[in-house]
Amino acid sequence: MEESPITAEADNGGDFSLGPRVTMTFDLDGATTLKGKQTALAPSLNGTFLKSCGEYAEGTKRDDGKTIFAMAGLLDGNVSDRKVTVELWIDDYAGPGDYPKDQLVAPGSRPSIAIDNVIYGTWPDTTSSKVTTSGDGGGAWTFKKLATTGPGGLPDDAVSGSIKWTCQDS
Repeated sequence: MEESPITAEADNGGDFSLGPRVTMTFDLDGATTLKGKQTALAPSLNGTFLKSCGEYAEGTKRDDGKTIFAMAGLLDGNVSDRKVTVELWIDDYAGPGDYPKDQLVAPGSRPSIAIDNVIYGTWPDTTSSKVTTSGDGGGAWTFKKLATTGPGGLPDDAVSGSIKWTCQDS
């Protein structure tokens, strides 16, 4: 007997959704310029699909009781014909508001933007960086001097600008 796959429509009447999506707008200048938009799935960090932008705005409760917020980083495609990924989490997230550089982290490294495999990241003494989130799941990351690692492990080429995002429920 042959098994036939169950499609999303057959399983739940077509209501299946991976969750809310964000539209990210990039505006960077400096060592390189990146201007453009791309969409991504709003991340939950716990393996579940979010139901709404409001739920995304609340962040993800971790096993240790702390809440963390993840900026979307795996984009649906290129931005102005360039490969881009973003790594940024807000540690000890308390809901929509402003978050200073010392609360911005990344999985296994520091907050960064990779553009065509060149990584521009935060530096303790030279980078200015802040994230603002809103109750509708939108927000902005503004920064000055995200830099590559240069000779001697010091900051080298840098970019400044912002990434703004809006959230849309599915």
